[in-house]
Amino acid sequence: MKYRFFLSAFFLLLLPQACLAEYRVFVIKIYKQDNPQDFRLVESTLDHEQYRLYNHVASNEQVTYIDTWRCYGRTGDFQPHCSNPRGTPKGQIPPPEASTP
Repeated sequence: MKYRFFLSAFFLLLLPQACLAEYRVFVIKIYKQDNPQDFRLVESTLDHEQYRLYNHVASNEQVTYIDTWRCYGRTGDFQPHCSNPRGTPKGQIPPPEASTP
């Protein structure tokens, strides 16, 4: 009887704290083989190999991995991905600074 109480307390109090959600965001570069300067960057929860399987990518396009980071929390209800804690992804040109007159 005493063990049942402690086991119930473990499942009700301690186990939910250990079940926190997290996911990984990838920055993927997609470019044509004949023109690598013309590319697009995509943020996705799929890596570069999975992205090609689940999304339409032309046969003459390459998909490469640029950057990744970990996010905590839920991904449901079409919530936006968390921002990159390091700032701008490695392969992306930072936006120009706003000049003040």
